[in-house]
Order: sequence, then C-alpha cells, then structure tokens
Amino acid sequence: MAAGRVLAAAAGMLLAVPWLASASAEPLAIIAAVKGRVEVASAKGGSAARASFGRALERGDRVVVSSGGAASIFFNDGNVIELAEKSTITIGGRAAGKPRAGATPGIPGDVYASVTKFVAGGSRETGLVALSALRSGADSSPLLIEPRRTGLLDLRPAFRWRAVEGATRYLVAVSGEQGELWNREVGATTLDYPPDAPALAAGGDYLWEVRAFGDQGELRREESYVRVLATEDAAAVRAALARIGDSAGGANAPATRFLSGSYLSGRGLYGEAAAQFEALSLLSPDAPAPHEALGNIYRAVGLMDLAAAEYQQALTLSR
Repeated sequence: MAAGRVLAAAAGMLLAVPWLASASAEPLAIIAAVKGRVEVASAKGGSAARASFGRALERGDRVVVSSGGAASIFFNDGNVIELAEKSTITIGGRAAGKPRAGATPGIPGDVYASVTKFVAGGSRETGLVALSALRSGADSSPLLIEPRRTGLLDLRPAFRWRAVEGATRYLVAVSGEQGELWNREVGATTLDYPPDAPALAAGGDYLWEVRAFGDQGELRREESYVRVLATEDAAAVRAALARIGDSAGGANAPATRFLSGSYLSGRGLYGEAAAQFEALSLLSPDAPAPHEALGNIYRAVGLMDLAAAEYQQALTLSR
C-alpha cells in the first residue's frame, strides 16, 4: 500500500479512537483536586462518599472539606473554585470557597467539554473487564511505546520502544505522505529527534517504524501513526493549557495536572496527557485517579499490559 494511502487510513483510525462519552447529562462541576479528607453528599441522598479526582458533581451535591483538607472544583462556566479546610459548597448554590487569588476566570468552554469527555470515558473496572476479554487474542506487549496513535504538539518528538530479545541494533524510520523522511540506526531503545533531520510539518500525518535486528537478521518490526496538530490548533491547545494553569494554581498544581491531562486526552493528545498524569501521580502518590487515568490512556493507544498495571495500582490504592 502506498505511503499516502497508509497515512490516510491511519489518520482515520486516529480520529476513531474517542473516549466513550457518558449518555447522561453533562455534570455542573468536576472535582479537579483533593487533599486530605473531602466528602460528597449526593443530592439524591444516601451516605456521604469520599471525593476523588474527576468526581462529577450534580446540582444539589454538597462537598465538605474536613480539617487539614482542601479541594479544587472546576465548574462548567470555566471557573475553578478552591475550598480550604473546614469549608463547604453546594453545587448550584452559593459557594463557601472562593476563586484562587489571581486566577484568570473563564477557562474556555471546550476545555470543560474535553475534561468531562475523558472523565466519563472509562474506569479501572471497565478497563480491567476489557483487558480480560482481550488477553486471549491480543499481543499484550507491543513494540512501540511513544509516540503511539496520538496527536502531537511537538514537531521534533522523542521516540521510545521496548527491547527485543536478541536484538543488537534498531532501525528507526519516519515517513510522510511523500515517502521516507529520515532513518537512523541505534543500539538503544530511545531516540531523540535527530537535530539534522527535517522537522515534522504542522498538520501532517506520519508513520514511524522500528525494525529490530540481531545476528540472524531481522527479529521484529512495528509501526505506528501520529498526527501533528495544525499550527492554529496547537496554539489553541497551548493557550488553553496556560489558562488552566492560571486558574488552577500554577503549572505544577495537582488541579492543573489533572485538568490538563484530561483536556489533552479529550483532544487525542495521549502522549502529552500521559506526561501530565505521571506528574500528578508523583504529586498525589496515594491517589488512585492518576493511575486510573493512565490506564485509560494506555488502553486507548493499545498498550494493554501497561494499562493493566496502572488499573491494578489504582485498585490497590483504593483499598
């Protein structure tokens, strides 16, 4: 098949890997960060439940922050409210908290839509069920790790893949619609984008391939596709990320990491999203949500063994 036709088919597949959005109405707010003991009393009644990253909040739900705790809530009007210890908020009512000092109000509406799309799209429980069904027929250890079936902001991404038993060298090649763009042979399982190679073009679709060689010849090969965002789309994403950081407490705040990762995933930028959730897992080491989110991302790009490991970690931290 010609490179152009392969890329066209791959691009179509890239667009066909959305999260399965919930059929229910969009929530009024989402919990974007949790520290300490925070509980949600549902407007539908029943016992209060421990809050977690990504918990959807409906009208009448009441969030209660205990002593020593804190929470950040992202509303569908684009505002992020911080709740300090011993404070409460009733969704749809008057907040006992306040916007973060110096926050830029009104994160763009498409950010909220992308975040809710990601939050509603999967869970560790449904993910483990899906992985169980796939184990008998799917390769749980693909060769290529990143970038993989993802959109890209970076015109010079780094590449990473797994070691192949018996391999002594790897040939990495990147192709566009006009054919091969460049190739390099390396002995490691990572490769920074060669500084002397032409950069990827904004708005372009590409395939990258790794061929593993040993003493007896080729041992394994695999390819994956990526799509570089158009210049205006990339600028819009970066602007949205800046607004998230301004509104949610800075680039390294847990709320910023969670909202940024959820937004990026909703935009199909899975590699960028994974980096946000990996950082969040370090900021909130006892929280299951970052691992659940990573599991959802790995499942979306076909890294089933990594997804299973993250889901199991999320289950362990939930106990």
